[in-house]
Amino acid sequence: MCGITGIVDFRSAVDPTRVSVMSSAQRHRGPDGAGTWHDRHVAFGSQRLAIVDVAHGTQPTANEDDTVHVVFNGEIYNHKQLRRALAQRGHTFLSHSDVEVIPHLYEEYGTDFVEKLDGDFAIALWDTQSERLVLTRDRVGVKPLFYHRDGARVVFASEIKAIFASGLCDVAMDPQGLSDCFFYGHPIAPGTFWSGVTELQPGTIVTFDRDGLNQRRYFTPFLRPDPDKPLLSGRAAIELFDHTFTEAVRKRLPDEVQAGVALSGGLDSSAIAAVAAARCNAPLTTASVKLTGEDLDETDMSRLVARSLGVSNVEAEMTGARACELLPLSLWHFESPFWYGAVATPFLDLTRVARDLGLKVAMSGDGSDELLAGYDFYRLMKLSSQLETLRLGRLQPAVWQSATKILGAPSGLDSHIVSVASRLGQYGQQYGEVPPWIYLWSALGDAAKPILREGLPAPSQLPAPPPHDKLRRQLHFEFFTRLPSWVLPISDRLGMAHGIEVRVPYLDRDVIDVCAELAPGMLLHRGTEKYVLKRATADILPKPITRRRKKPFMTPVGAWYLSGPGSDIAHDHLSRASVERYGIFDPALTEKIWRTAVDRTGTWEGTASEWVSLAVMSTHMVLDQFRSLKTGTANDTSERLGNACCSYHRQPSPTGVSA
Repeated sequence: MCGITGIVDFRSAVDPTRVSVMSSAQRHRGPDGAGTWHDRHVAFGSQRLAIVDVAHGTQPTANEDDTVHVVFNGEIYNHKQLRRALAQRGHTFLSHSDVEVIPHLYEEYGTDFVEKLDGDFAIALWDTQSERLVLTRDRVGVKPLFYHRDGARVVFASEIKAIFASGLCDVAMDPQGLSDCFFYGHPIAPGTFWSGVTELQPGTIVTFDRDGLNQRRYFTPFLRPDPDKPLLSGRAAIELFDHTFTEAVRKRLPDEVQAGVALSGGLDSSAIAAVAAARCNAPLTTASVKLTGEDLDETDMSRLVARSLGVSNVEAEMTGARACELLPLSLWHFESPFWYGAVATPFLDLTRVARDLGLKVAMSGDGSDELLAGYDFYRLMKLSSQLETLRLGRLQPAVWQSATKILGAPSGLDSHIVSVASRLGQYGQQYGEVPPWIYLWSALGDAAKPILREGLPAPSQLPAPPPHDKLRRQLHFEFFTRLPSWVLPISDRLGMAHGIEVRVPYLDRDVIDVCAELAPGMLLHRGTEKYVLKRATADILPKPITRRRKKPFMTPVGAWYLSGPGSDIAHDHLSRASVERYGIFDPALTEKIWRTAVDRTGTWEGTASEWVSLAVMSTHMVLDQFRSLKTGTANDTSERLGNACCSYHRQPSPTGVSA
């Protein structure tokens, strides 16, 4: 795991000091060391978090004759097998690090090398003979990678702030990025919140040379190699998933450093901890967030799991005041007005506690819901499909209305859901299928439109899903929205803020492939979500864990960030005078939405107002943090960036950490 940076200029010489400055801007991603390499037209940099071949795995690395140079962020889990095969073909190695297999694979397979890799990665490769830059990311976007292209020059980095630190990219908001943040809740790749900065899409490889840019997608989720092959079900499906998932956990247990599990007490993280402890016999530490005095707290469940497995569980206590203290730091790392990332701010203290325990690697349950249909929406959609089959589609609105009440949703959501249900056909025509979060997106869009002073571009379009069953076509949207831009950035950014690599077994290459072959009933079975996972782990988990309903991790938005102790931060960014200062939103209407969020807690109107208020706050905070990072010399930009970063990392430590 590292933070990678680089500059390639096909016409002019590159100043290597700029890359050193860029690396320093993301030192938190790799506190164990730094390395650079440069030639006339290229310079690479790396900040290292030493996990594999701790003693020797420095970067950048190269092949035997220095014709292929690589910087790499992530882990390659099959690097030992690849090394043996390459050695048999005459390649020699100087270390046992996973990164060193990459230049040799490239020598053998060209840009197809990426399809040989089993891992989570972002890679930059320079071919000196063809003068070609290659950038690629893993299948689902576990590791981030961004670039700025200006004519013949390309600047890339793991984080956007490092691109700005180069002094070669203007710092300016992109209206399209703002539009996506107020519809989807986050930017949509390849776009970002920042003009001129592109996010390399997951499952994609892009090459730059003197003739321009060439890009291809090497992976599409749920695209089956043999669509005519029968889908798997029953005991055979459960056993195959169980074996594959166990191996995914096993391969993510590091050999040289201590590992842990971010344990929420939900099914997903509990299953990982149980497989690691009971089936892999791994020495394990778990860490949980305790939301002090809140109904949303789940530490009773995480304690139950830890006791049943006989492992040590450490809790990071979180209050609303502490969350408000950390909110600017979270957004500094997210680099966009990602309002749900703000809600997940307690994870920042969880990773700090993990690092204090000496951990460098922690596994999390990210991706399970997006892969195995773990959200309530999918059950509603399945019920709707059944009504259509029975020619009872006219009952959909009433059924959805009743379902939201049973699920304990905010009052008033039933009316919104009825409106969404009446437009399912329209959404299906627009997207090729009904995206899973259309009710949330439509609520955000409707609530945000009135407060914008100027109209924004339409939200970014999403790719049509591949041929598959209806459920998988809906899940496909998760892999282009919520998963890479919502779920995974929380783990990566808030983990790497403290030098913790978060690994995600559910997004293992083989697990994803197996899940694409499962019959829909193995995911949703008679109203039970994630059925195959529950059956596979029933023998090693306490029954309350496998029987409990899905409960997403949340913090109280209104009570913590908008009106509680420490929420002066809301006044700083939502009051009329503050909103006027930024000029993006209507001051009176923004303040009205803020008041609605505070006064109508527990209603759908209040909930949607909370989201929009937090999105406005986040927009203003991010613009505040990055406004001083304007184009200038590398040294000037570095000084400004360093001062900004240090100010946000100087947050008081919590007093409540308990075992």
